[in-house]
Amino acid sequence: MNTPSASPAPAELLHETDARMAQALENFFQRSHGPIQDAILRVISTRITPEALTAGQVCLDWINAYPETLSAAFAEQFRHHLEHPDTFAQTQDPYPAELQLVDDEALRRQLAADKIATQLTENLRADMLLLFGRMQSLRRAALEDETQANAYGPQPVVRALSHALDTLDLDTAAGTLLLQCARVPLQDTLKQTYAAISQFLAAQDIPVLPVEHILPAAAPRKTEADAGHDILAHIQSVAAHATAGGSGAAMGNGAGAAGMASRPLLDRLTDWPIRQAVDLVTDAPARLLRQLQSEARKAGTGAFDLAVLDAVAGLFDFILDDPDVSPRYKAAIAHLQIPALRVALVATDFFSDDQHPARQLIDLTGAFSRRFPEHAPSHDDALGQVESACAAILGDPGHPVDAFARAHRALAAWLGDEEARAEARLAAEVAQLEHIERQELGTLLALENLQDLTARYPAPESVLRRLEAAWVSHMAALYMAESGEGPAWRIACSTLLQLFQSLQPPDTDTLRESRLQSIPRINAALREGLLAQGAEPAQLKNFFSAITATQEAWIRPAVGQREATTSCFTPRQVTPEQIESLARQREDTPDDDALHQAQQLLEGDWVDFSPPYEGLPTARVAWVGVRGYLLFCDSEGEQRFSFDCERLAAEIRAGRASIPEHSLTRKAFLRLKSSMESVPD
Repeated sequence: MNTPSASPAPAELLHETDARMAQALENFFQRSHGPIQDAILRVISTRITPEALTAGQVCLDWINAYPETLSAAFAEQFRHHLEHPDTFAQTQDPYPAELQLVDDEALRRQLAADKIATQLTENLRADMLLLFGRMQSLRRAALEDETQANAYGPQPVVRALSHALDTLDLDTAAGTLLLQCARVPLQDTLKQTYAAISQFLAAQDIPVLPVEHILPAAAPRKTEADAGHDILAHIQSVAAHATAGGSGAAMGNGAGAAGMASRPLLDRLTDWPIRQAVDLVTDAPARLLRQLQSEARKAGTGAFDLAVLDAVAGLFDFILDDPDVSPRYKAAIAHLQIPALRVALVATDFFSDDQHPARQLIDLTGAFSRRFPEHAPSHDDALGQVESACAAILGDPGHPVDAFARAHRALAAWLGDEEARAEARLAAEVAQLEHIERQELGTLLALENLQDLTARYPAPESVLRRLEAAWVSHMAALYMAESGEGPAWRIACSTLLQLFQSLQPPDTDTLRESRLQSIPRINAALREGLLAQGAEPAQLKNFFSAITATQEAWIRPAVGQREATTSCFTPRQVTPEQIESLARQREDTPDDDALHQAQQLLEGDWVDFSPPYEGLPTARVAWVGVRGYLLFCDSEGEQRFSFDCERLAAEIRAGRASIPEHSLTRKAFLRLKSSMESVPD
């Protein structure tokens, strides 16, 4: 009787994930040499100088002639990091305890590595959170240090690559150029590897733990921070100008000084009635702050207080005029005017901090408006939750910041439960899409391995075609079965490499004898793999006849070469004509902003369609594939359709799709900033 195999121990799983991560880096330059070559040529075309040409040629020579050497050094440095994370971090410390002299090129390398690591961390954050959550859980089960759950992060990977280039004695300038040109392929490799390892751990029932504390904080969007800071600077400027002119209360510095200057208006807010919004059918929600503003001016309120009041009133004006927010949600948001003003008067970080609880609550209410529109079945329940949150805030006027924070947590928890129910409706389709994507990725990686070996080891066309038809499908099946580049996949890659080497005439008698002994083992592994795919005897005979004929050409030279070899490798040289042609192409080809927007979408983001696409004027991103495939659905997860990034970018260019600003406060602050800039001093 067959008994189910025992699940691997946590320590074994941890060892396997380390091996898979290192394996992805050990094949990096072989798989990515094409995109890296193109990137090098594009960089050279922008600065045609002797130094740039020299560095570019060095990079191309290494990429073309020694990709396996580059990858091996890369993987070796990463393995060293996994084995000795503390030692590795100390050797890469940009702030050593002792003063050290660093030349300009070494400093450029450090800055380039830090910049690339930061960019990759930001772009891969969603993928990292999922994987690192499982890694933290796995390390806990294996009794390993949980703080090393981010050991696969972009920063140690980029540092390992930079250090590997140094160990190979590449010129520092050439190494920096190669590092910069590897950024985009490295991002693709990490995204794919993170997804594959996460799926592998999910198949082993490894849960996800929250890991925000072990990841660098997400960088705030520049427009948001700039708008808030500019509005705060405007408030301070208005108050300072009024104070210098002898009018208004003196303005202090920081939250404490702002609180003292604002006390008279805060005292008046204690008795200010919370006026309910009028009937939505006949009118818009009441602009309470504009009413308060006229009364405050008559009462001689200080300049700083008036400036804060004007800014918060402007913020709510733009929110309550926003056509993307449905009327009933606007009525709820209108109740937050006085509490938000209290918060802004107490501490000015309301304007500069996008993570301020009051702003988070308003933004989440805006997300509810889009997620649960008036025609959605869950609209009434969602609106009731928002109204309850607003009532809780109004009921605690003495602690507005804490009230906003508690309301936000409660509202976010309810939304999480609703999202889980919607995700359950999509689970089967998402699982099917992930299955298809794994199959495509397995096939793609197998083809990349085959193409790389073909470029470096000449072989007859008949052998290449048979390998493409038979062995690629076998490796794709292994990728599917092992949820990534598992042990059997790695053995198949090694078999393929040994096969190509066995097709090459040996240079020495020792190498000849070694290859003769390896042929039976290689053929046995090939036969086993093909039989696992259901190959018939006639197919096996056809497959091995082409391989044997090539091997016999050097085993028995008298037989002669039956078929000419193809794909003989020759290093690629840079010519001035190529560089000038690329420079002209770069001038004629603008950056594709639409494609960049589509590639930055995350699960939970929204896209607007005009006219509606398949009846949906707005759709939520329910799933983002590793290779840019997108599944969209309606607010309830019922109606759905699929795009890839290229298709969505085409819709954006044509004006039929747009990616809206998802933060109500950010959008309102940007509009408020624009309105302030349009007013003459």
